[in-house]
Amino acid sequence: MEKILSYIEDTYAPAALFVYGSYADGSAGPDSDFDALALVADGPARHDVSRVDGVRLDLFVHPAADFQGDFPMAEFLRLLDGKLVWDRDGSGKALLEKLAAYRDGLPAKTPEENRTQVAWCRKMLQRAGRGDAEGLFRWHWLLVDSLEICCDLCGRLYQGPKKSLRWLEAARPEAYALYTEALSRLDAAALERWVAYLEALLDGPQ
Repeated sequence: MEKILSYIEDTYAPAALFVYGSYADGSAGPDSDFDALALVADGPARHDVSRVDGVRLDLFVHPAADFQGDFPMAEFLRLLDGKLVWDRDGSGKALLEKLAAYRDGLPAKTPEENRTQVAWCRKMLQRAGRGDAEGLFRWHWLLVDSLEICCDLCGRLYQGPKKSLRWLEAARPEAYALYTEALSRLDAAALERWVAYLEALLDGPQ
């Protein structure tokens, strides 16, 4: 990791550097990318996918001005679960505080919104049963979107598949087992059990 940090320092001289993902939480493996965001004084935003010391970078470089005023905060919430490796001018801490305030102010889904989402799951399940290309597309669409819907129903902020699946496995092993079963094979009964579980959550977390 030291060679990667030296490359980022020598190439961009950032005022602040965030590392998130597997290199931040200690789960990095041989195929893991180095996920990071660097704040620089000026210049255009860039995406660096260089390979350094055998590791592929997934480094986003942003001028500090990108985070002044309005910006799409939801796209950067991942930084809250990362590490602020260095912060030379306080801009990193300021960005984290702004993102935390945004996250804490997010309203929970209303009961009506939750019902609408679960009704969508049921509709997708029915259409997925066609067996044609569109039906198969809807099958996978349902599987992808229903993980976030499950988080909504449980009052948890969706943080992408990796963190959400870890949470689901630890906090709701029954749900994790149902979801994993539905993911693992094209089985209508398994997908039905997963959707039925989501419908049961409408009455409150089980």
